[in-house]
Amino acid sequence: MQAYQAGRLRNLPPIVGTNGEILYAYGQSYPTLVTAPLHTSIIVLKRGMQDPKGVGLSPAYWQTNTLMVGNQPELAITPRFAGLHGNLIITGTSPSGKPMNYPIEVVSDKNRYTPMVGFYYPEDILIRWQASAKRQANFQKKVQAETVAVLPSIDPSDLDFRWKMRCAGGGWFSSSDCRSILPERVFDDGKQTFIQFRPGQGSHGGIPSILAENSAGQNAIVNSTFRDGYYIVDGIPPKILLIAGKGDSGKVVKIVHEER
Repeated sequence: MQAYQAGRLRNLPPIVGTNGEILYAYGQSYPTLVTAPLHTSIIVLKRGMQDPKGVGLSPAYWQTNTLMVGNQPELAITPRFAGLHGNLIITGTSPSGKPMNYPIEVVSDKNRYTPMVGFYYPEDILIRWQASAKRQANFQKKVQAETVAVLPSIDPSDLDFRWKMRCAGGGWFSSSDCRSILPERVFDDGKQTFIQFRPGQGSHGGIPSILAENSAGQNAIVNSTFRDGYYIVDGIPPKILLIAGKGDSGKVVKIVHEER
């Protein structure tokens, strides 16, 4: 798309459409349509195009008909003889009011023919790509704004990073291989505990479940939120467990404050 926008592409390749038709780049190619007597070849034009007209082919040698399938204009061409050669120009007006021209070379063969050809529109693809990029940029701005708002009132001097993490609880009295769910760091501000994961945790190791242990060593459910790569836990539990999977294949991370 950047190359097209810079004007560096002049002959974009044809591609195969979803209906089996051969698609040529509009404005960047000069297609050749192979036809055959007793067979009809279809040229599919831009959806919503107005007043399509085909000129350049003599009615004595070529039969042409303009068709409308919904708001999809098509041109049907049948040669009367084999061995013909002609230049077809299809004109019309785009849905946005711009003039459109389709120059097409048309030949006829005794047996071979192309049932259907159409066009793809690099300019439209570019517009959709730019719109998608804009939506993505706006989404990223929104995420960044929300991320900034996650820790707005925390005084850095209140942060406590004295937390230890280790793998635990996998199978019979052994430690699990918990590296895929191991956080990057854990800290608290005296009111909430923040468990930070590596970027893309959801698509790499997955987001583990979270439990806490109370002072009696019993599992306890805690209020927590996963947001922007952090588990944010209400309070400062004595111990925190991150759990993924079950049984011998389960993964467990035990998080304990150094002073607890």
